[in-house]
Amino acid sequence: MNIHQDIPSKPWQNKYVTYRRLWLDAAMARFSPEMRGVVIDLGGKRSEKRGTFQPPEYQADMWLYINLDLQTSPDLFADVTKTPLKTQIADSIICTEVLEHLPAPQACVDEMHRLLHDGGQVFASVPFFYPVHADPYDFQRFTEDGIRHLFRDFKLVEVYRMGGYAGVLGLIVELGISGVVGNTYFDKLMRWLMKWTSRLLFHYDLRMFGRESAAWQKFTTGYFVKAVR
Repeated sequence: MNIHQDIPSKPWQNKYVTYRRLWLDAAMARFSPEMRGVVIDLGGKRSEKRGTFQPPEYQADMWLYINLDLQTSPDLFADVTKTPLKTQIADSIICTEVLEHLPAPQACVDEMHRLLHDGGQVFASVPFFYPVHADPYDFQRFTEDGIRHLFRDFKLVEVYRMGGYAGVLGLIVELGISGVVGNTYFDKLMRWLMKWTSRLLFHYDLRMFGRESAAWQKFTTGYFVKAVR
């Protein structure tokens, strides 16, 4: 599936966050028609959202946000590894950018398996090449093998790379812009050069994605996962 084809050519004109968030928004939008019935967003935020993806809550029978951050207005204040919900209650589960923050991510995946009925789906994402971002902690990164091991009890697991080698380089440059904190002419020039260098790398990454060399295909900003119980 070519998720990258859904990314706009000039994405920074509309609520732009980071290159990685572009991939996540595109992946979520691609799979949004399948988010129906009872949808549970583990670790998701009803308020203070980032990016452009708008959850299609109107097409669901019920859409529940579960986390331990009251500032994001969850429907249920609970640990995502052990919710008080009944077994096999959900049709779809969303768990994006959450597993890296858990000391025991397998417990969360096992909880997803418990909550879903047979044929229910998980839509998840995890970072790979990405800086430490504590929320409140940041415990690990995942390879494709690691993801498939976490979801080994699911009968179908699809794993999608979120960007390639040039995208990783561009993301490193992009996220490093905030580290140039001065206001001298050199600092301003540095930030300008870093911004346009990252965008050039992003354009190249989207153009070449899926056609890179085998060596370059080992690089990615992270992974998007669709798993079926």
